[in-house]
Amino acid sequence: MDASILLKLDVFTLMLMALGGYSLGFITLSIIWATHREIPGLGLWWWSSLCALAAQTLFFLQAFAPNMAGIWTANLLITFCIALMPLALQRFFGQAPSWRAFTLFMLAYVLILSWSVLFNDEMAPRVLLACLSYMVLGAVIVWQVWRHGYPAYLPAVLVFTVVNILLYGFNLIRMGALLGGEVRVLMDQHVVNVLPFLSMLMGNYLSTFGVLLLCTQYRALALRLQASQDPLTGLLNRRGFMARASKASRRGALVVLDLDDFKQINDRHGHEAGDRVLAAVGVYLAAQRDLVAGRFGGEEFVLLLSEREPTAQQARCEQIREGIAALPLNGIQITVSMGLVPCQHGWHFDTLFSQADRALYQAKGSGKNRVCQSA
Repeated sequence: MDASILLKLDVFTLMLMALGGYSLGFITLSIIWATHREIPGLGLWWWSSLCALAAQTLFFLQAFAPNMAGIWTANLLITFCIALMPLALQRFFGQAPSWRAFTLFMLAYVLILSWSVLFNDEMAPRVLLACLSYMVLGAVIVWQVWRHGYPAYLPAVLVFTVVNILLYGFNLIRMGALLGGEVRVLMDQHVVNVLPFLSMLMGNYLSTFGVLLLCTQYRALALRLQASQDPLTGLLNRRGFMARASKASRRGALVVLDLDDFKQINDRHGHEAGDRVLAAVGVYLAAQRDLVAGRFGGEEFVLLLSEREPTAQQARCEQIREGIAALPLNGIQITVSMGLVPCQHGWHFDTLFSQADRALYQAKGSGKNRVCQSA
């Protein structure tokens, strides 16, 4: 990139534009956080945006009252802002934030930055420290979004990748510009001073856009999940089960499971106790491996087994029946009856469900608490 083009950009104007951009980003994230607090990680993004706004305000004030304490604080806040973003991404994607790594990184940064301010009056060490820190944090951010966000959050993943590639380029150019001459004042019309505010301006807009994309996709996925999930048990509802079953192996077995004498549980212990029983059964079924489970209504559950051999299918059903009977339910004893039909002659859900339902009635009529297979 030709440095002369960058030198046509006025530092003060870029500082003012960056301050406006950070203000807009902070207001945007404040509104989102106030209205969608259920989105994980959004609080950390809000704090990150607040630190960025405070840092840019301090940078802007250097044009009127330059002082080393303000520069030290502004650099610390802007790095703190960027370092919070990997933590926000971890929380957003359901991971435990790496607070220890964050603390060690910031401690090392503070020590090096303090040394450069107290014992070295040149800008070069501070610029080099800032560039290297931003590049390390940018690499962590890109790694996080690709590791946890692809492919479900692909648009946001691409935005975060593009913005960090751009910032990488800016930082490399800035480090190279250090070789072109000494820069001692923040307001000097020099590539070293122009690039950070240009990168802040572009990085803020694109990063805020990336966060908005993450939040939008999160809400879309949450609504999709609500449409396919039973709210009481957390299992799939009929719609969700049918969609999942269409993608699963169709050479296993379909099972209809029904809690025995569930009405008596409601009558004796109350409907809240009945709901707790259903929720406990849902948790147990959800924890089973290689099993698609759904609640079709009331106390009726439908399972899709992956086992292909009839003996293995029967054994798996017996294991599930015994496991549910052993659930700790505060003194409430439950049993289940199950109707089993192998998927041996092609997949037609209505036909298989009818056969499994008839096998279930056979189990009920034979004394309950048992598994019957369709003839």
